[in-house]
Amino acid sequence: MTAHQPRRYRLMRWARQLAFLVLFAVLFARTRYGIAPNLTDVFFRFDPLAFAVVSLATRTLVAAGLLSLVVVVGTLLFGRFFCGQVCPLGTTIDLADAVFRRKSPRATHWKWGKFLLLVFLLVSAALGASFVGFFDPLAILSRTFALVAFPVITWFGGLVAGVRPAVFTETFLALITFLVVLGLGLIAPRFWCRNLCPLGGLLGFLSKFSLLKFSFRGECKSCGLCERVCPTGAIAPVGNPKLQTPNPNSSIANRQSSIVIDSAECIGCLACLHQCPERAVRYGVKPAPMPLDVGRREAILALGSAVVAVPLAKSLLHRKLQGRLLRPPGSIPEPDFLGACIHCDRCMKVCPTNGLQPAVLESGFDGLWTPRLVPRIGGCEKNCNMCGQVCPTSAIRNLPLEEKTYARIGTAVIDRSRCIAWEQDRVCLICDEACQYNAIQAKNEEPGTTNDAGTAVLKPFIDERICVGCGICESRCPIDGPAAIQVFSMAEERKKTGWYKTNEKAQLRACGITPTEDLPSGFIPDGK
Repeated sequence: MTAHQPRRYRLMRWARQLAFLVLFAVLFARTRYGIAPNLTDVFFRFDPLAFAVVSLATRTLVAAGLLSLVVVVGTLLFGRFFCGQVCPLGTTIDLADAVFRRKSPRATHWKWGKFLLLVFLLVSAALGASFVGFFDPLAILSRTFALVAFPVITWFGGLVAGVRPAVFTETFLALITFLVVLGLGLIAPRFWCRNLCPLGGLLGFLSKFSLLKFSFRGECKSCGLCERVCPTGAIAPVGNPKLQTPNPNSSIANRQSSIVIDSAECIGCLACLHQCPERAVRYGVKPAPMPLDVGRREAILALGSAVVAVPLAKSLLHRKLQGRLLRPPGSIPEPDFLGACIHCDRCMKVCPTNGLQPAVLESGFDGLWTPRLVPRIGGCEKNCNMCGQVCPTSAIRNLPLEEKTYARIGTAVIDRSRCIAWEQDRVCLICDEACQYNAIQAKNEEPGTTNDAGTAVLKPFIDERICVGCGICESRCPIDGPAAIQVFSMAEERKKTGWYKTNEKAQLRACGITPTEDLPSGFIPDGK
């Protein structure tokens, strides 16, 4: 093997990894209002961990996740290739490790951590709580792009081109989480991938049964170079843990038995294959599975943690804001929603009004970073259904645009003690003018009455039968501080299946409210 070959192969591997990272970033950039989100969620569709947990938590086979079987089958054939060649967070960690310049991995004994996190996620999902969004590598990177990178980019865009900057709450927490994942590389290269990533744990478990594995030929002279260049510590001596480099004068059989490549840790980066001066590393058929190094105590700890974490997460509620927890239109019922949402925050990125914001503890700890509408920041536009289009797990259903307008997420309520028209008898009908559904009507409280100036003052009244809780009225209210009209989640409608548009709702809109809307032929009101 010539001297330039390892460098050439490293460049080829970097090219492959960077290509997938750039593709992930391009698809994220295309996930925005006004552009059809075709294939923008393709990475998530190939994520077997996310869809295994979502399917368990919602007791439903998520059809969009069937493509993840491609990764499962590929892993059973070729090993843990996804982590070393495809995963965009893995590539980002590699770039950070290159900055840290930590070349040789330190010995760590936490490799079982990723398997225990995998067990924790699966058991907690079976018990009805999904925590996959906190640990899935694709969700972590997508959330960082949405809550950290996107606001920064739009802020600069506002300076240059007058673009409205996106502003999100909980941005700092998302940034800290991402920096911790990268900063673990100061301990050892790919520390997250080696020890904590549950997707890596799932693929590592499958790699134990892969058809093709890396192994050593008889020509191995135990120089230790492969062990030093392996970024995940997959190559290590067996038997005596203090044995780092076997005696070069020992027999070939002893040398081969003293060092092994753990297929569960190998990510197929090919560093050992191309660095070996003797070409003693081979990649070929070796179907015999290797034992999984997870202790009984650790497994019991993972099971116990899941049993405790599920009710604890449900109990950590910010109850003062419960009535103000507004989910996007088309969101499935709350227990299923929390099970299906993977906290990727793509829905927040595409919201044209910036009204979708990450939740804190309004729905428990497992609801952290899930989307909620904050009408004071921005309401839900009538002609937008992008959040449902970009949701990779159908936590927000992809409703047709007209159907989405009938999905009620709450009801507006007027605080007469703060309303300009009610409290000060001054003319203000901004909420009436802003309402997209004509659910607010201007009326005289008592016909014939006037204000101190002798003029009749019309005041806003809400028709609760028509209001869908879009929150546009609240976002436009001109008073300082909390709006005089606010949306609460009372009377919200959330369905896992079925339609929101009914004959009765269509009739209410048609009766002098939205006369241009087409009604079904042979219209009969519901319940008649």
